[in-house]
Amino acid sequence: MKRRLLGIALLGAAVWATTGDASAFGGRKKSDCGTGCGTSCNSTVSWVDQKVTAYKTEWDTKDVKVKVNEWVTVKENFKYWECVPETKKQKVTCKEMVTKDVPVKYRVNEWVTTKEKVKVAECKAVTKDVEVTTWSCKPTVTKQKRTVCEWVCVPVVVACAPPACDGGKGGLFSRLCGKKDCTAPCSTACATPCAPTHKTVMQRQKITKEIVVDVTTYEKIATKSMQKVTRYETVWTEKEVDVKKCVAVEKSGMQKVCTWVDVTKEVDVIHYNKVEKTGTRDVKKCVPVEKTVQHKVARQVAYETTVKVAVCTPAPCATPCTTSMSCGSSVRGGLFKSCCGK
Repeated sequence: MKRRLLGIALLGAAVWATTGDASAFGGRKKSDCGTGCGTSCNSTVSWVDQKVTAYKTEWDTKDVKVKVNEWVTVKENFKYWECVPETKKQKVTCKEMVTKDVPVKYRVNEWVTTKEKVKVAECKAVTKDVEVTTWSCKPTVTKQKRTVCEWVCVPVVVACAPPACDGGKGGLFSRLCGKKDCTAPCSTACATPCAPTHKTVMQRQKITKEIVVDVTTYEKIATKSMQKVTRYETVWTEKEVDVKKCVAVEKSGMQKVCTWVDVTKEVDVIHYNKVEKTGTRDVKKCVPVEKTVQHKVARQVAYETTVKVAVCTPAPCATPCTTSMSCGSSVRGGLFKSCCGK
């Protein structure tokens, strides 16, 4: 951006120097002619190369010393209090447990054997005559009628189809046609139909008939008799037996009892004394430190370059100047318009 602005400035200065009094962008100028010009003058603009000095920005790196803050570990002395134990002898009264014998009375349960009369159950076998009824079965055979079914073979006459007609000619098995039924139809109609034949066959048929059979029936007969039966009966008898009983008995004895007794003793007692001491510890501190860092610096460097410059060459007036216009009158000119008398 700086280079562009510098180039535009140099170009404007070169144009101003070459055009002299020319009015730029349609402005007015005063004529220096003594007698004045009747019409405006024509001029020719040409672009020529011209060497100019321009400036460009270059960046240089250089070492710069700066101060920064850094955390540094340093040793620091500090004071603190410490409790130091100290052992001393001291008489104290304390409790101790002592065991001693104490007479006591107590009750215990003891088993005592005594004689008592009790009723005892006994099982006694008793034999008696008992009337017993016994049952017996008496068979009786009788004649009875029963209907039964039987299968028998019965001869039955049935009609047989006539044999097939083949024109009187037969093959190897043609004679068998008359011995059994011919089921195949005739290939051609017979001129004279054959006479029907009959045959007798045995058929199985079921028949029913009544027969007389022996049937046995049983009759129950009761018989009473006397038999000896032994039974066990419970008999309660009174007997004298030994019985164990638990009886409470009071007794005396000695019992050890623990009791607390005050005892004076010399014991070691620890006391703590406060002692001031000095120690060293690591502490973080922020310290300014000088460091060298690289810093970029911009500088302007001059260099020569070639630019296009507009040059105005005045041309002779097409018509002579008249006296009607005095010198100093304003003449409208263009960008590179110049006076005719100049």
